[in-house]
Amino acid sequence: MGSLPIRRRWYWNPAVEGILFALAWLAITNVTIYFIYVRAVEAVKEQIREGLLRNVSAAATVIDGDQHRTFTSKASKNDPNYQSFIQRLERLRRASSDVRYAYTNILKDGKVYFIANGSLQNDNDKDGRPDEAPQLMDPYPDAGRALLEALRLHRPTVDREPYTDAWGTFYSAYAPFKDSKGRFVGTLGMDLELVTLKARLVPIGVAAQRAAFTSGILAFLFGTAVWYFRSRNHILEEQRRKGLDRIDTLESERSQERTAAAIQLEAVASRIHQTTATEVGVTPADQARTYAMALRRYALARQGHRSSHGENFDPAQQVRSALPTEIPIEVSREVPSRLFGDPSEMAEILKSVCFNPLSSTILGSLQQVSLEASREQLNSLDLVVTLRFCGAMEGRGSGGTLIQDPDHPEHVFDEDSLQFATCCEQVRALGGSLSHVQDGEEVELVRLILPFEKFRET
Repeated sequence: MGSLPIRRRWYWNPAVEGILFALAWLAITNVTIYFIYVRAVEAVKEQIREGLLRNVSAAATVIDGDQHRTFTSKASKNDPNYQSFIQRLERLRRASSDVRYAYTNILKDGKVYFIANGSLQNDNDKDGRPDEAPQLMDPYPDAGRALLEALRLHRPTVDREPYTDAWGTFYSAYAPFKDSKGRFVGTLGMDLELVTLKARLVPIGVAAQRAAFTSGILAFLFGTAVWYFRSRNHILEEQRRKGLDRIDTLESERSQERTAAAIQLEAVASRIHQTTATEVGVTPADQARTYAMALRRYALARQGHRSSHGENFDPAQQVRSALPTEIPIEVSREVPSRLFGDPSEMAEILKSVCFNPLSSTILGSLQQVSLEASREQLNSLDLVVTLRFCGAMEGRGSGGTLIQDPDHPEHVFDEDSLQFATCCEQVRALGGSLSHVQDGEEVELVRLILPFEKFRET
């Protein structure tokens, strides 16, 4: 009987698998690197914001709020007190690390005005000269949210992100200052140039680029490894598949050869029977017809023919009826009281295992039989019959040779072994198995496994 066809698996091209793995690796690692980079940048920005806010809050405590209240018109910009205030403000700016501008603002009639700003301006108009600083009481229409919040709520604030106005793009922080009576006067603002932020972000960017470069190298190496090993695996799997196909072909050819040989044996048996049919009362002719019948049974069993008869029967009772009454039989609790199948076929197999044509045991002296059930399913189970023999017969080969040799070609012409060979083929046709174990010098065990259906309603 040939084996089942091999189900072939679908294979990706190893090169495609390697490329896909490399792309997946790049996607996962680069997304991870990106989120780490974004988090690191945000941490640096938060550090800058906190530092700038602490700086401006400390500087606001030294602002003279009473003097600041006196600067109320543009005419005051030439006042020595105003100039002195601007110089002190400039010294505060220089004492603050990386601060580009320091200035004060007030809120009047809902509008924001500059009061003091002595910082040297950038050349934003590109005319080769520093731009003019905001003058006393110049309006600031582009005031950002952080400045408005500081002026209205009288509390320190800082920009969440760099803010752009007419004087450039900066991180700005604001802190309120008061007069001697504790009344709110205005806010001190400090602008931090982005050069400082960019300088702090350079190492993070370099680290991210190196990590991405390393990820690319690893993706190439891993993708190459996947391609190589999957290519080798594909080759080995293809060789395995071809080997299995070859085995399947050989099994099929062997099955065909077995069937062809069995058909030839059946033809030989028919020819012997026809030749001796006309001879009546002649002992050699009777023996030849008996042998021809046994050979035909063997040939049919070898072709896989089996009984189509089926009925419900008691397996334990059937085994007892097939064996001598003095043989002890042990029946396991798992063995059901009713099975469905051909009981005569099972009895025939048991007799073939235990007796030769002269009624002597083939494997020795039968001493004990045990019945068990295994591989129980919803509607079927296997009946396991274990026969224990002691004292092998002198001058006779063990029947284990017949069990272990699935073809047993040399035994089909041996009258004493023919019915045992027929038994082996019957077991195979039923889908069962027959095994032999030498348990010590004087003990042999034969295990017969036959599949049956469970009790069937008729």
